[in-house]
Amino acid sequence: MTYYTAASKQWRQFNFFDAQQVRDPIDPSKSPSIFQQADITVSTSSIYIVDRSYNVQSFVAYDGGRVTHMKQMKQKNILVTIGEDDPMSSSPIIKIWELDKQDRSKNAPTCRRTIKVETKSKPFPVSTFAVLENMSQIAVGLANGNVVLIRGDIQRERSTKQRIVYEGEEPVTGLGFREQNKSVILFIVTTTKVLMYTTGAKNPLTVIDEQGCALGCAIMNDITHEMIIARDEAIYFYGPEGRGPCYFYEGAKASVSWFKSNLVIVSPPVTQPARVASARALSSSAAPLEYTKVAIFDTANKFIAYTGNFSQGVRTVTSEWGAVFVLGMDGKLYKLEEKDTPTKLEILFKKNLYLLAINLAHSQKYDDASISEIFKKYGDHLYSKGDYDNAMSQYIRTIGQLEPSYVIRKFLDAQRIHNLVNYLQELHSKNLANTDHTTLLLNCYTKLKDVARLDQFIKTDNELTFDLETAIKVCRQAGYYEHALYLAKKFEEHDLYLKIQIEDVKDYVNALEYIRKLGPTEADRNLQKYGKILLNHISVSTTQLLIDLCTGNLLIANQQSTPPAVTPQPSVTQSPIPILPSYAFLQFGNSASAQAHPLPQLETDKAFESPRVTQKGKSPLSYRLPPVTRFMSLFVDQPNYLIQFLEQVSAKRWKGFGPSKKGITPAKAIALGARHPSDSASDEVKSDSKGFIDEIDAEAEQKKAVWNTLLELYLSEAYLPPVVSSKDRKGRKNAAPGSFVVTSEKERYKERLARRDNAMKLLKDEEVEYDCNAALVLCHLAQFDDGIIYLYEKTQMYEEILRFHMAKDNTDKVMQGLRKYGPHDQSLYPLVLTYFSSSPTILASSTAELLQILDYIDAHNLLPPLQIIQALSRNSVATLGMVTKCTACGGTLDLPAIHFLCRHSYHQRCLPDTDRECPKCAVEHRFLAEVRRKQEINAEKHDLFVQQLEDAEDGFSVIADYFSKNTMAFTKLID
Repeated sequence: MTYYTAASKQWRQFNFFDAQQVRDPIDPSKSPSIFQQADITVSTSSIYIVDRSYNVQSFVAYDGGRVTHMKQMKQKNILVTIGEDDPMSSSPIIKIWELDKQDRSKNAPTCRRTIKVETKSKPFPVSTFAVLENMSQIAVGLANGNVVLIRGDIQRERSTKQRIVYEGEEPVTGLGFREQNKSVILFIVTTTKVLMYTTGAKNPLTVIDEQGCALGCAIMNDITHEMIIARDEAIYFYGPEGRGPCYFYEGAKASVSWFKSNLVIVSPPVTQPARVASARALSSSAAPLEYTKVAIFDTANKFIAYTGNFSQGVRTVTSEWGAVFVLGMDGKLYKLEEKDTPTKLEILFKKNLYLLAINLAHSQKYDDASISEIFKKYGDHLYSKGDYDNAMSQYIRTIGQLEPSYVIRKFLDAQRIHNLVNYLQELHSKNLANTDHTTLLLNCYTKLKDVARLDQFIKTDNELTFDLETAIKVCRQAGYYEHALYLAKKFEEHDLYLKIQIEDVKDYVNALEYIRKLGPTEADRNLQKYGKILLNHISVSTTQLLIDLCTGNLLIANQQSTPPAVTPQPSVTQSPIPILPSYAFLQFGNSASAQAHPLPQLETDKAFESPRVTQKGKSPLSYRLPPVTRFMSLFVDQPNYLIQFLEQVSAKRWKGFGPSKKGITPAKAIALGARHPSDSASDEVKSDSKGFIDEIDAEAEQKKAVWNTLLELYLSEAYLPPVVSSKDRKGRKNAAPGSFVVTSEKERYKERLARRDNAMKLLKDEEVEYDCNAALVLCHLAQFDDGIIYLYEKTQMYEEILRFHMAKDNTDKVMQGLRKYGPHDQSLYPLVLTYFSSSPTILASSTAELLQILDYIDAHNLLPPLQIIQALSRNSVATLGMVTKCTACGGTLDLPAIHFLCRHSYHQRCLPDTDRECPKCAVEHRFLAEVRRKQEINAEKHDLFVQQLEDAEDGFSVIADYFSKNTMAFTKLID
């Protein structure tokens, strides 16, 4: 029967061992007489060996003497015994028995070594001894207080050294070896002291405690290799550093022994209290007046695993075959068999002792999944009691094994957000969180408004333990833009960073600075996306960045230096203006108002330009320049900055039209390669001829598009700045420096003239390869007369120039044009004649000019009379007398008159009556008639032709000569 003393109640007690009496295999009604697997002394000189079936084998160890102590080694099947050959006078003798080898002559195990313990005085009984597992040292404690240390190869027949390492007055009650590094420590326990001695060294003994223990109450811990001493008040542990932990366990102790991680404590016999005198004992007989208590103390988990009372006392306790055996004074043997671990855990679960269950599982080397299940049970128990904080502590220990949703659901239902935060943080720290967990954690932070923990979670994480995109999204939705920007910038999520900076924070300055640092490729992509917004808020600096990008001045990302700060520019609120339909492929339409004053100067070499990066012996870093037309649509609300952008790019990229002809790069290299100049870039372009030609064509198209667009911006009235009074301008945001307004119509007119001057310079610039047809359309739409005339003249459309002046009834310009362009195009004369005779008004005001033209035509014989008549006769305004003269007399032609097909006209009176042909042309006609007659005669002389062929060396030349004189034309076919 189990009985608990007041002292033992301070420890949790369990019944983790099942006690049963061992029966003799021959006579089950009795207990066996011998109990030990390898060594139980039951007589004075013999040793009995008992196997699992309790079969007994015996042999005489000390003939004529007795066995006093013995120890079976754990690593080898060797038995070490101490005994006396003569109990009255002989010294203690140590024998080493090799149990695996039999001595057939003696029918006993082989005795490998016999060592006599040497003492200075008369022999004293051995009180205790210890053997080092490697069989190199044996310590023997004597009743007189001396300790003899034997060193050497003890197992074999070789010499050993003995010496007394301690001489005391009290009996030695315990000895134990501990191997530490390369030294061996010997613990010596007496009734009054605990000492420590390093064998093999000259160091003196060290007293580590001034209290000892009784005989049998000291044992070495096989796991921690500490000396355990049991005193009446407690159990003490000793190590190399001295006394360690102690466990209060009050009560007298008769002996202690070690089993696995348990300390088996046997108490002295005590009288049973009267109130339990009627209880039944384990012997199944009536309860005795005295009993001996056996307790098994689990030192690893700090609880009593078993307590049992044994009547008639206990002779000894030993452990073997995974069980504890208790031999009673009455000769009965009891087996204490430990319950399996699952059974132990179930007992602890029923008592809600989860911490003990966890410790027990750890000590039994349970896997993580099994231990996690215990933590889950413990957490569920605490949760049911409302102890949410401690419950969460247990659930956190299940991370990696338990499905997180199980815990999350519990604490969401209980509205324990701060506990849930702890769990989610642990999930992330162990890289086991998914996007949903990240979202939930950040939502918890924002709901609790716990900025400090949000900072800690986001800003102190050197390694990414959460889903980045989710974290940025949640912070952004909750309004924690700073944290979202921090994450996006740290982990180079450029799109998200700019999206937040521009759309949410509206910090356009930092956004533009960030784009500049990204380098050309990313800057190109992001400016396409956000350039329009940036232009509307910080027009100057955004325009400069676009210029740098398109002219090769933007640094590559890994070479960026910090650009100077940019100053925000106010937006300009302007009314929409219709698109000029000059080019469908230029998508910048719907431009707004233009500048009132010259644009704020974009100093490319000062405020906003990134410094050029060069390395010794190397060309400037290069990248492929993007198409300029790609960015035109960004300036839909900023046409004035578009002008500045296109001027700067054309001047620097192509050395074309612009405010400055100082190009920063060779025009040819940029035009042909579309790259910033470098030797490697040039070689690369030339390596692929097809790509090279394609780039030439593409760059040529770029130029045309840029200059056509510039011309449109210069000429369109829609892009001129609006007129705003000075009073209104002071109160308007868009009237700040950099906005484009004028205060009067006079200023607006001046701006219009300045732009038209720029347009004319562009048209006349020989390096500008614009589309003349498109430019002509733009000039007509803008009613830009100077441009129209220039383009007509450039394209040699002289007739259109005269028609243009005719449409405006500008006779002087018509005459100037005729004088200038007539020698190049005689078709202009009939046109002008028709114009002057087109109406009575024009004819009346331009008669002198008409006569001048007619005289000039006649003097230079430019037109035949009939063509002149046809030109003048297209209307009924002009008369014939106004348009011809007599060829004979030179006078004005009047009726009757004769006109010949040769275009000569005569007075009838100036011709002979018999003359039927033009006198002026008669001589020429007669000459031609004579030539023809001769040719006809020669054509009949066939024999002459044949003779010439026969005499000629080259007959073909004769034939050719006849053909050249047209002689063959008069030959006749002969039937």
